[in-house]
Amino acid sequence: MYAALRKAFFLVPPERIHTLVFAALRGATTPAALRARLARRLAPRDPVLASTVFGVRFPGPLGLAAGFDKDGLGVHTWGALGFGYAEMGTVTAQAQPGNPAPRMFRLPADRALLNRMGFNNHGSGALAVQLTDHTSDVPIGVNIGKTKATPPELAPDDYAESARLLGPLAAYLVVNVS
Repeated sequence: MYAALRKAFFLVPPERIHTLVFAALRGATTPAALRARLARRLAPRDPVLASTVFGVRFPGPLGLAAGFDKDGLGVHTWGALGFGYAEMGTVTAQAQPGNPAPRMFRLPADRALLNRMGFNNHGSGALAVQLTDHTSDVPIGVNIGKTKATPPELAPDDYAESARLLGPLAAYLVVNVS
């Protein structure tokens, strides 16, 4: 089955596949009853898998890395799919479109995907609204980066703005300096 899906996915540009799969996952976990059913089957339940780090309880060791859900649109999704935590972002103080397309490239020989997205996101304020309006059953971390238009001498203020907005809403913050 994976081989057939892989062939189908490779017929579509990688960024479009990301958008389609993300929409399907969000749609499948929107109804509370379905989300609860998925969580019963997929969420880690063995206490041996749980850990507490800096006072944050992680129900499982597998997390969703930053980059998949930049704007927190699927914040309710990740625990139901078995993740022990999810990291939103990278998000910047101001919304920005990222790099021009194409900005994702398949490297089949390396079985890899090259990401040159450029921190496309709706901004820290929009993510703060998402995190305020939607709850998650797993810890949500936030990966913050510098807005591209911000000059280097103002970078600390740019990071501080994101941290001020998102720190109180996140289980942890990650500063992305790439």
